Amino acid sequence: MNRYMMHLLVGTVLALGLAISGAASADGFKNGCSIQGTWYGVNNFDDKELTGWVVSVSGKSEKNGTNALEYPTFDSTFGGLFPTAHDGSVNRGVWKRTGGNTFTYSFMTVVVDVNNNHLYSMRTSGDVVIGDNCMTETITATFDFFYPDDNPFEDEPFYSQTALDPHYGYRFTLD
Repeated sequence: MNRYMMHLLVGTVLALGLAISGAASADGFKNGCSIQGTWYGVNNFDDKELTGWVVSVSGKSEKNGTNALEYPTFDSTFGGLFPTAHDGSVNRGVWKRTGGNTFTYSFMTVVVDVNNNHLYSMRTSGDVVIGDNCMTETITATFDFFYPDDNPFEDEPFYSQTALDPHYGYRFTLD
């Protein structure tokens, strides 16, 4: 094999290797919708009646970032489970892309009574699937509850509520 053919063969193999590794590292993420932006909770995608929550999702990349959920209509008594609960902080947390249009998230809130005594902390975690039009999202959620003296980063929750019905979000855009 002459020197020219050897260089051509090595160059082709290197170029092919770089192209394959680049495609493998993309893992479908470049073809998915962005989760970043502001989303409002809606009852369904047809009439878009608001449910009372709004989340702002941000990040320095399309792979992960932070989120802040405001839910002023949320029942912090959790249906009477915590009858003295009065108010909660903004839910703050993180998200990560798990596929083209799929994401996982987790955030936490601190709930207080009318005298601002810390009653419990609640971690919400789940998955998000963004619709093909990039304007809708279907969300699952589970709740983990922690006593005020618990470490919500390491301790087991004293109560968990799992498998809630999916809920829906609609992306806010300029006209």
